Amino acid sequence: MTDFIKPSIHAFLVCDTIIIDSLTGKKSIIGAFTHLWAKTFPCQHPQVGVYFSLSDAEGQYAFDIQLIYLDQDQMVGKGTLPPLDIHNRLATHDFGVNIPYLVFPGPGKYEFRLYADGNFITQKDFQVIQQETTENPQE
Repeated sequence: MTDFIKPSIHAFLVCDTIIIDSLTGKKSIIGAFTHLWAKTFPCQHPQVGVYFSLSDAEGQYAFDIQLIYLDQDQMVGKGTLPPLDIHNRLATHDFGVNIPYLVFPGPGKYEFRLYADGNFITQKDFQVIQQETTENPQE
């Protein structure tokens, strides 16, 4: 058994969706964000995309992405990529995964965590904010 080679992460972004061009393999990152607004909780978001770019990897990797509600230390979502073979440690590789139908139980801090073969690689946090409801008496 070989030792785990931890990849170096160049980018780890959260967005509304990742579109992958079928001809070129290029990834389009649509609607990048650092916070979400919600009027009521729990709230459902139709889809969240996670993009990451890495190098210094060699061998077969199984990447998992977990969404953690930090205020409650609770996993509320997960995405998995099929196992990938990476042959060149000097090359940069990029990946995108869309995670459908995420439910955010409450306002607060959330974090996506990236794992390779069960080994923690990196994380990206963001806020889910309770949107204030304002009543307009003139309506």
